[in-house]
Amino acid sequence: MNKMSKIMTIRLPKEDIEIVKQISIENKKDKSTVVRELIEQGKIYVAIKEYSQGKISIGKASEIAGLTISEIMDLFANLGIKSNIELEDYLEGIKTAEKIF
Repeated sequence: MNKMSKIMTIRLPKEDIEIVKQISIENKKDKSTVVRELIEQGKIYVAIKEYSQGKISIGKASEIAGLTISEIMDLFANLGIKSNIELEDYLEGIKTAEKIF
């Protein structure tokens, strides 16, 4: 995880605080670590949801999730999420790759 650089104070419902405490105890981690991990998982969830609904590109999904495009593609494949790439986009990508190489 990246070095922490800022502090954020947030208000959470009592139920959420209890969940964080419970996860903290069960996993023998401090509450701050648990919250950071939950946020990381939430970013991945948002990326999966938005991409699978066709709202964002795979590049944007990788950016939101904090993963490389290759990692997000592997994740989508493991979850059975089909690619939103259109044939034209695929063919354009091949043309671009041919120009580079």
